Amino acid sequence: MSHAMSDREIDYQLALRSAARNYNKTLVMAAVLAVVGLVVLALAVSLQAGVMFVVGLVLGVVNSQMVQRSLVRAVTDGQSDRRSITLGVLKRLSLITGVAVLVAVFYPPYGWLVFIGLMVFQMLTLATVLATLARQVRA
Repeated sequence: MSHAMSDREIDYQLALRSAARNYNKTLVMAAVLAVVGLVVLALAVSLQAGVMFVVGLVLGVVNSQMVQRSLVRAVTDGQSDRRSITLGVLKRLSLITGVAVLVAVFYPPYGWLVFIGLMVFQMLTLATVLATLARQVRA
């Protein structure tokens, strides 16, 4: 017996598929940027500078993986209240920021580039989501 999906369930399925496509696009673009950034910075500045940039991109990927896991856990456990989600965000951001600060402190003079890599990943994620929203609004 087939269960007819409601409009809300269909919208939910479409949103999940769109989010998955966006995430995959972001990962591919981040990988390309990692290679390009590593090569350019290694040639123009130093190999360490390129590696620090890539570490920042990797931290961005790790953060996004943690976001996905926590959202799935919150929804499947039925604990999608604002307080638990907010605490999860604060823990995750504290961890990622702490790692980035440690890298910046222990790998001078180019350790600060880890923050540039993080910022680039976040901008890439935002650009991908905004482009998808713009396409949906135009449709």
